[in-house]
Amino acid sequence: MGIMVARSTAIVLVLCAGTPAAQAPPPPDASALQQYATAGERALAEGRYADAQKAYEALRQLSPGTADVQARLGVIYFQQGQFAAAIPRLRDAIRLKPGLPKVEWLLGMSLSELGRYEEALPAVRKAFAQSDDGVLRRLGGLHLQRIYTALGRDQDAVDVALRLSRLYPDDPEVLYHTGKLFANFAYVQTMKLASVAPDSVWLHQAAGEANESQGLYDAALREYRQVLAAAPRRPGIRFRIGRALLARANGDASGSDAADARKAFEDELALDPTNANAAYELAEMCRKAGELDAAHALFERAVGRDPAFADALIGLGRTAIALGRPADALTPLGAALAVDAQNDVAWYQLAQAHRALGNAAEQDRALAEFTRVRSLGPRRTGIPDVKRDVTPQGLDPKSPK
Repeated sequence: MGIMVARSTAIVLVLCAGTPAAQAPPPPDASALQQYATAGERALAEGRYADAQKAYEALRQLSPGTADVQARLGVIYFQQGQFAAAIPRLRDAIRLKPGLPKVEWLLGMSLSELGRYEEALPAVRKAFAQSDDGVLRRLGGLHLQRIYTALGRDQDAVDVALRLSRLYPDDPEVLYHTGKLFANFAYVQTMKLASVAPDSVWLHQAAGEANESQGLYDAALREYRQVLAAAPRRPGIRFRIGRALLARANGDASGSDAADARKAFEDELALDPTNANAAYELAEMCRKAGELDAAHALFERAVGRDPAFADALIGLGRTAIALGRPADALTPLGAALAVDAQNDVAWYQLAQAHRALGNAAEQDRALAEFTRVRSLGPRRTGIPDVKRDVTPQGLDPKSPK
């Protein structure tokens, strides 16, 4: 069924490490047993699974009552994607030597690969919950997510996906499977919303957000304005209208879309003075327009509502520098770095504050961190904060790239 793109040789090491090669009582042909055991171990270590399979099948014929031989053979079949062949070998290993948790977990994953989800569930659930080994826990989690989805246990599947995302935040396969699950779940919920409340403000808002995420700003604005027509005092919608207008303006601060966006953010704040995102967007527009006192007050307002708002903290700090108050920039920029130590814009602005204060050593340290962060990979500048969905702080055109 292919939940895993690749079954790493790490799983062989995980299941076989510390388990000696076949140690059955000497059979009639002890030399043949030793020969096959040596050949099988060497082939396993080198990832030559077909050769390892031949050696361990011969060992199984010579010593069918040895649990370790059965277990290794089960692992070998699993690694080759031969799950139907792996299952009886793993079961024989457990029968011969009860209390082999890792073998039990691998048996559950083999059953899962064949779509036998009810049978697989208890062992796979244990693998994800009890394993202290990252390889098996990761494989168990991916299988458990698929099992719950197949069994229609959507909430359990989402819970597993959320935990996987926390445990393996940068794992491409985990990101793919959890992302696919979340997307499918969102689609199903939206279709249900369309069925039970086809003319509701909730459906129009969902449609607006979907269109906005795809860059269909005209369609998004139509949906958002339908929400306002039905619920004129609905909080958050004017902010979404402002964001869509800003995106459609595509950096043109002098056009009508930018002016309309500014009005939308002002209207949002008039309706909901606690909206930190609207205060931030308006502050950033003021900063870029050179209205520094207004920008500083609005950034302070955003940070007052959300002290961990990294972009607002950076905006507050850089505005203080532009106002000729670099000492006032140190605290918000330091707070921004406490939230996100890998933010290149925060490090650069901190260097500028120390430069203005004449702190050469601190300036050099901040610039070194700026250079280090940028050497780690693609620029963080321009990456949105998905929790807030606001315009990210960026480097000025004259700044180092």
